[in-house]
Amino acid sequence: MRLAYLIRDVIPAITVLLYMLRNRIYYDLKPFVPRAWRRAVRRRLAARQRAKARGTWPIMPGSERPPEGWLGWPEGKKFAVILTHDIEGKLGLERCRSLMELEMEMGFRSSFNFIPEGSYRVFASLRHDMVQNGFEIGVHDLAHDGRLFRSESGFRRQAIEINRYLEEWNAVGFRSAFMLHNLDWLHRLDIEYDLSTFDTDPFEPQPEGRHTIFPFWVPAPAARQSEVRSQRSLGGSQQSGGLTTDEALNSEVSTINDSRSGYAELPYSLAQDSTLFLLLRETSIEIWKKKVDWIAHHGGMVLLNTHPDYMAFTNGQAERWEYPASMYRQLLEYVAGRYSGEFWHVLPRQAADLIRRRVLTKSFSGERAPVTKRLRQKRAKLWIDLDNTPHVPFFEPIVEELKTRGFPLLITARDAFQVCELAREKQLGCIKIGRHHGKHRLIKGAGLVYRALQLAPTVLREKPILAISHGARSQLLVSNWLRIPTLLMEDYEYCEFPPMMRPSWVLMPDVIPDASLEMPKNRIRKYQGTKEDVYAWKLRPDFSALKDLGLEQSDLIATVRPPATEAHYHNPESELLFERFMERVSTVEGAKVVLLPRNRKQGDFIRARWPHWFIDDRTIIPSKALDGLNLIFNSDLVVSGGGTMNREAAALGIPVYSIFRGKIGAVDQNLNAEGRLVLIKSAGDVEDKILLVKHQRKNVAEVTSTKTLHHIVDQIEEIAERYNRSL
Repeated sequence: MRLAYLIRDVIPAITVLLYMLRNRIYYDLKPFVPRAWRRAVRRRLAARQRAKARGTWPIMPGSERPPEGWLGWPEGKKFAVILTHDIEGKLGLERCRSLMELEMEMGFRSSFNFIPEGSYRVFASLRHDMVQNGFEIGVHDLAHDGRLFRSESGFRRQAIEINRYLEEWNAVGFRSAFMLHNLDWLHRLDIEYDLSTFDTDPFEPQPEGRHTIFPFWVPAPAARQSEVRSQRSLGGSQQSGGLTTDEALNSEVSTINDSRSGYAELPYSLAQDSTLFLLLRETSIEIWKKKVDWIAHHGGMVLLNTHPDYMAFTNGQAERWEYPASMYRQLLEYVAGRYSGEFWHVLPRQAADLIRRRVLTKSFSGERAPVTKRLRQKRAKLWIDLDNTPHVPFFEPIVEELKTRGFPLLITARDAFQVCELAREKQLGCIKIGRHHGKHRLIKGAGLVYRALQLAPTVLREKPILAISHGARSQLLVSNWLRIPTLLMEDYEYCEFPPMMRPSWVLMPDVIPDASLEMPKNRIRKYQGTKEDVYAWKLRPDFSALKDLGLEQSDLIATVRPPATEAHYHNPESELLFERFMERVSTVEGAKVVLLPRNRKQGDFIRARWPHWFIDDRTIIPSKALDGLNLIFNSDLVVSGGGTMNREAAALGIPVYSIFRGKIGAVDQNLNAEGRLVLIKSAGDVEDKILLVKHQRKNVAEVTSTKTLHHIVDQIEEIAERYNRSL
């Protein structure tokens, strides 16, 4: 108990005191140390801190967890983008208009935070122009000297002046100097939001991050609210004359708005420009871009703090302690281009207003998710086996999500159908074990057992607590031999699994009836949507890849997948429907077919059997692997003999026709009933139901979401924790 108390309470308290002592000494000595020396020391320290922070910066695992009751962003947007700037000196003040013009040109707006009693004067005309053009004004500390939080009594005195400037500037937001903060003391300020914290930033003098990429609510302490009500009831009838100094301070300091009883904390989530380009001397915006992608993936808040003081707006060489403003422009272009229509771009006060309204209506608690507890908890290893091509895009976001939740992973892959090639492209870090053994049932079965034996040494060495797959039979077999619990994700109820390959758990779409599986009900988990919904949202459409195939956007593009002739579920009727469609489409003027054979053998057979399909490049077989989702999205229709490509098209809102003639599963039956997929059952259907017309696409953000992904990973986490607790 004493050791636990020491670890939990005493050591963190001592650490904070040491930070405070270090910062006090630094800011007392700072005016007497040459600027060049300070910068050199900071760069050396930053290099060390960066090495120590590997694994927690620029991304802190666990910070992607939304607050309890989080309702998402308004207008159905995937994530939020908020831009802020701190103006530290006269040079920064002079560059404000250039920065405003850059952002207005790009269609963005931001908050400019000024130091009230710094080295420059903020003219009312500048503040007026900013507000008139849709920007926001905030207060940045008081004197920017690092002394604001030295003592509570000192903070109270300075709070009076800060509140005066807040009122004079009609500002509702605050950010302290050097990101020093005491969230409890900030209730003394008349603010709706604070910007003095971050998710993770080991380079700041007070480096404890808030470990979240979401805004959260900081409620006023009960005692403070009581004090507010008491002061409000006096109605200003008492005057400060005759009071002690502390009493005068308490009467003058602004009180909390009764309708608010707290403020919103908006932690910045991208590395500051000064850290990235001046301390770490990065020469590109790659760190920014990767973090933006990660935040967008998890639906968080991209909040950036930059400094016009360090931006060089001229075309010439940037000074030694500057960086080209074009770097900032590149970031805005990246966000606007890659995520057009997908993000909620607002000013900080608008984000704070959203949080306050949700808290007051009790639709959202506003409290941060319990991230730190989950980060400290030891996670046991999970094993994912990639057995077929569709497993790679399906598991890619699941792997990313599991890693951010702290799970170590073993990932194996079978060398078949470009599985390993795609896995390498996605940087999944898999181990190649086993290969495909052809169509013959007996040889195929022997190959399955042989691969299970090949997997065994790696699995015994890595010791996973749970094996996860989407139908990898060799994994199921070896896991049952070694008594490792298995989770089978399945979306086709007619797949057969012999007794030695029965899973411990099944996770499947909710449209599949429980009775279709020979599993106890308490071992069945469900999710809404299809497995293709797990990753369809990641698509960033790009037609340039199709131009390499000789295609133009004016072409009628049909993506076609032949039937899986080597699969155990194959029905020869599918081949007849495939041939009938290809004969039809190859005669349509302006139509182009992108044909995706299952393997080289199938492609060679089709070329030799029907050479007239390929005249004048009417049919194209890509020479290398393509981004399947991107191809589908840029197609006008999809015709496929396999389920995955059909459901990918349905997930993206592309017209899709299934020529699969095996047993139709519940998922496809449901998509057909919803009108998102058309089942082709006869040659007559090929002529009558398949429409060869150009398609008007919707924005990816309109037709996809991350809900299915998070639901599936939640289920995996819940099952894994059952076995983790037993260790």
